[in-house]
Amino acid sequence: MSKEYENMKDDRISDDKRRFQRVSVLWSGEYADDLGVGQKCVIFDVSVNGVRAKFDQALVIGTQFVLEIAGGVQLLTEVVWAKGKTVGLRFNDSPDKMASIMAGVLPSKCLEFA
Repeated sequence: MSKEYENMKDDRISDDKRRFQRVSVLWSGEYADDLGVGQKCVIFDVSVNGVRAKFDQALVIGTQFVLEIAGGVQLLTEVVWAKGKTVGLRFNDSPDKMASIMAGVLPSKCLEFA
C-alpha cells in the first residue's frame, strides 16, 4: 500500500470522528490586523465550527480576528492550529448560530449535528 493512500486513509478516519461535517470550498477571505493592514486568504474547507485557510503570512495560534468572506459576511474567529501559512480557524459563535448563518451556502449534511 502506498504512503499516499495511507495518508488519505488516515485523513478519512479522522474526518469520520469529527462532530461537524466539512465541505470543500474555494472561497476568498480577508481580515485587517490591529494596525489596519489587510491580509487575504483562500478558504479550502468549512464547517459550522470553523474553516481551514491559507493566508499571505503565518498567523499565531490564539490570534482572534474578524474574518470577512464573500458577500461581506464577517465572522469572529480564533486560530486553533497552524502549519506554516495554513491555519485552522474556529468560529467564536456557537455551531447552532453558524448553521443559521451558513444555511444558504452549506449542504444540509453540514447543518445536521448532534
